[in-house]
Amino acid sequence: MGTYYKHTKVDKIDVPYSFQCEQCMKDSGPMVAVICGMEAEINSNYKKLEEKKQQKLCEMAHANLVRAVKEAHRNATEKNVYVKAFKDQCPFCNKPQSWAVSGVKNEMFSTPIVCIMVAVVVAAGCYFFSGVEENLIIALVAMGIGIAAAAGTLFYNIMKVQSKKKQTASAAHKNVPVIEWSAVQHILNE
Repeated sequence: MGTYYKHTKVDKIDVPYSFQCEQCMKDSGPMVAVICGMEAEINSNYKKLEEKKQQKLCEMAHANLVRAVKEAHRNATEKNVYVKAFKDQCPFCNKPQSWAVSGVKNEMFSTPIVCIMVAVVVAAGCYFFSGVEENLIIALVAMGIGIAAAAGTLFYNIMKVQSKKKQTASAAHKNVPVIEWSAVQHILNE
């Protein structure tokens, strides 16, 4: 059996933004959100990638970054949903902002869905590849653990959303961040 190496690359870009705090009404000053694309990966038999594969890895990482920036831009401009990269904690009073609740809500179901998917794969693996006669019981236990983990993470995420809503409910003015998309216009044009 041969050895292989996993080569990965992640591209990221800084997006400047600022906001007026909804609690203390002070301007946050210049802030930076770092938007990262998904990790690109190429497996190789060699420790160092040849030039063509290295270029392909860079292209894949850049394409993932373009996708992430375009999605963040579309969500922010069309839906007023801001990704977690845009930190909402005021640098002066340390209070959260109401505009960030939408980003937390948007990601509320991602971890529970992953838990369910992993549980299904593990349960199927236990059922089909286990040499034990009680395959169905093992598969059901694995599925039950996955469902319990999904329910727990969903409950935790709901509590997080409720907590952020409660913390931002007293804000007199609802503001949104001022994002300088011009800094990443070259990415948005691709």
